[in-house]
Amino acid sequence: YKVLWFYWDGKPLLLYNGTPSVDANGQVLHHPNPHYDPKAKTDTNHPHYGDPVYTESFYTDYTQEVKKFFTLRTMWWGYHTWAGKRFIGTEDNWSFGYDLGDDRVKAMKPDDLVSRHNGIKEEAAVTPAQHPSSLIGKSWSRERGEPQLNEFDLPFPTHVPWLGKTVEHPEGYGIYFQQRWDEAIQANPQFLYINDWNEWTAGKNDPGEGHAFPFMRRNSGYFFVDQYNSEFSRSIQPMKGGYSDNYYMQMVQNIRRYKGVRPIPVLRGLHSASIDGDFADWVGVNVEYRDTIGDTIHRDYPGYGGLHYKDDSGRNDIVACRVAVDNDRVCFYAETNTPLTPHNSHSWMLLLIDADQDHNTGWHGYDYLVNKKIHDGRTTTLMRYDSTFPGNPWVEQAQLRYRYSGNKLELAIPRRLIGLRGNALSFDFHWCDNPANLKDPVSLRGSGDSAPNGRFNYRCIWKK
Repeated sequence: YKVLWFYWDGKPLLLYNGTPSVDANGQVLHHPNPHYDPKAKTDTNHPHYGDPVYTESFYTDYTQEVKKFFTLRTMWWGYHTWAGKRFIGTEDNWSFGYDLGDDRVKAMKPDDLVSRHNGIKEEAAVTPAQHPSSLIGKSWSRERGEPQLNEFDLPFPTHVPWLGKTVEHPEGYGIYFQQRWDEAIQANPQFLYINDWNEWTAGKNDPGEGHAFPFMRRNSGYFFVDQYNSEFSRSIQPMKGGYSDNYYMQMVQNIRRYKGVRPIPVLRGLHSASIDGDFADWVGVNVEYRDTIGDTIHRDYPGYGGLHYKDDSGRNDIVACRVAVDNDRVCFYAETNTPLTPHNSHSWMLLLIDADQDHNTGWHGYDYLVNKKIHDGRTTTLMRYDSTFPGNPWVEQAQLRYRYSGNKLELAIPRRLIGLRGNALSFDFHWCDNPANLKDPVSLRGSGDSAPNGRFNYRCIWKK
């Protein structure tokens, strides 16, 4: 299964416990050897005489087979000392988080937290928080520590450094997360380990009847090791309500800082598309915008505590989009994974356009909306967002030609109607199908399909 391995230094990478004589809690651990044969110790005629793989009743180390096959790195929490030895920032000892509640670790320079291999910086950890037991949550910083907590163990209003102001619900701003990102990117190791994606299962532990545990700096009849609440959690995955997809977007932004990104492709030259349902004239448009395939799968599965998740809103799975520009029009093309549903379906193939690339104008930046009102199989409507308009702020501006057939759709918008003039254009756009509502851009993530996903946009840069 070679294709399933991640190779590092020419061999499959295995993250393991490099000190197998102790367990996760630092306790002595014995590993029975299934190959143990006492005769291999004494019988000189034994085929494995003197071979420790057969003479030792317990494993004390990994086999030579394991050592030869894998590139090995110990992976554990970033303690200052582990199993009686210095751990954090040492050779071949990777971490999935740093024990910044330990003054010895906190006093280390960020660069010294990075794991080395042959003296070269190799791996650093980035986490949104630590643990409730260490009282280091999502709003903790080196300079200010953990904010004062209210009766729900959530932080009082806290200063956000890059905003230069104090905010309510600071657990949604990624203060700890960003500080770890900044330190890791400055160190620039070969790997960044991000921890965690999903930590939603909250494990409530009982120290035993009549016993208390020093949880959250108080004696408690229960304790949580990892997930506790929105402040003390390492979850990055988007959530409904609360901080929504903030941590996911923050992660994406910083991964781009760390790894870099490809330049946005530029669409060049005039290209006219006939809105006739043939689609052959789109072959010459070489800039294509793609979306995740298969993300409209329906959900029908039991959740936690008796909750049942059901979502059958996935319908038209948008997989590719294109744009063509001629002297008078901007033309749009969308392609789905399977044939399109009829155009009279709810919220069918909506196209949002941010013509001025200004988030402060329009509906969360989107100035125009196409297909909110469709007349028939040939004519649809362009709407402009006007917050001052009574009732529905999406105001009809013009009728547009469109066609669809099979899994393809095309439409054209006169450039003058959306303010895109001149020999060079730059605008953002976003397709979505069957969103539950248009409450905000985050609502595009939860139902139907969205291309690109969630709050992202495609950017069209065109030069004549």
